[in-house]
Amino acid sequence: MSRIKEIINKLDQHTLEVFKKSSKTMVVKITGMFIALFISVFLGRTLGPEGLGSVNLAIKLGILLLVITMFGFPMVIVKQISIAYTNQNFKDIASKIKTSLVFNGFLSLCIAIIGALVLPIVIDLFFDNQDLYLPFLIAFLMLIPQSIARVYGSALNGIGKIWQANLVDQTLSYILVGIGLLVFWIFNIEFNVVSVLVLFGISRIILVIVVKVIWDNSFGHKVKGNIHLKPMLKMGVPLLLVSGTTIMASNVDVIMLGFSATLKDVGMYSVAAQLAILTSFFLQVSNAAIAPKIASLFSKKKTREIQVMVQRITVFLAMAAMLFVIFFVLFGELLLSFWGVDFKEAYWILLVLAIGQVFNLATGCSGILLIMCGHEKIHGWISLTSLILNIILNVVLINYYGAVGAAIATTITLVLSNIIKVYIAKKKTGVLTIPVFVNREKHRFTDK
Repeated sequence: MSRIKEIINKLDQHTLEVFKKSSKTMVVKITGMFIALFISVFLGRTLGPEGLGSVNLAIKLGILLLVITMFGFPMVIVKQISIAYTNQNFKDIASKIKTSLVFNGFLSLCIAIIGALVLPIVIDLFFDNQDLYLPFLIAFLMLIPQSIARVYGSALNGIGKIWQANLVDQTLSYILVGIGLLVFWIFNIEFNVVSVLVLFGISRIILVIVVKVIWDNSFGHKVKGNIHLKPMLKMGVPLLLVSGTTIMASNVDVIMLGFSATLKDVGMYSVAAQLAILTSFFLQVSNAAIAPKIASLFSKKKTREIQVMVQRITVFLAMAAMLFVIFFVLFGELLLSFWGVDFKEAYWILLVLAIGQVFNLATGCSGILLIMCGHEKIHGWISLTSLILNIILNVVLINYYGAVGAAIATTITLVLSNIIKVYIAKKKTGVLTIPVFVNREKHRFTDK
């Protein structure tokens, strides 16, 4: 106990603030994580690998479409609202939210309508399975409430309400879906791919109402904003490249399995990916807490303080990643068996993806560092190159090794892209996120 207190006392004030905010966020994330796993296990046992594959394929499609509807604005909102909130410029905050609601809401409506019209042709060309029409249609319709909720969630993050932002980002939605599944079971409503996805859609609508109430109570300033689209678009376009390519790179494996393999492969891969990504939830939590802090410190040219903060956080991230991998090696098959006997085939997929997440965490917050320090264009080009590499590797390796090949392609891409981001972040910002390469005597900072 005294050793823990000693470690805490050595932390600088910014690292302590991140950990304090992250602790609440971590509770929210862990809650959402367990509920999501319960839902996935339940659907795996109820719908089987193929049914779960259909549900996850539709959800992944919705994630990719949401990137387009948001147009890079979530990071714009976090960065600009963080700075405006520090300067107590409440009218500017209201303007950012109003602009994003109008632009992203209209864009999501247009994409939903166009998608509904061209969907039969797309399914014929790429999937050759008309049973996917209704699941994909629901994914298009969910874009509208998802876009609105994402705007308010990003705004909450920008004003430092980190755990609230994470609550409305995913956790609350899973809670609502879990309640809905319980209602289905009580009233003996049929569990199938379409009814489950309708339930996801209803949860998104309820989520919009809840997040609006949370924002009004958290912000508490009755000011009217104006629409200033041009400056947000100027920053949003390169961030669209960043967010679009990053999210596509993390989801293209499932989509390409949908093209080239069976829905059963998609179902098994999705479960393995869901377990492997648990490793990165520590990175997601710390990034959510650290992003506004980096933006604020960098605007004041306090790069040395940023380095101390990010390196100390990276140490904890690397340790967490290694513990997860050891756990998966020892208990991976047992864990997968909760979804059903068929899912035990995903063991090697799980291990390969988990190794990729080790590199993802051990390289720290280099990506968010580039974005918050104004180098989003460079990050965007790194992400685009990684996406192209990921697609090429997926085409080749899925053909030879199926779902395991998709995991290998994703891991190779993740390792290379993170190494490049660490190098570029150090070169452009002067901040190295990996403490092991730092001369400890030269870079020893203390707060007095």
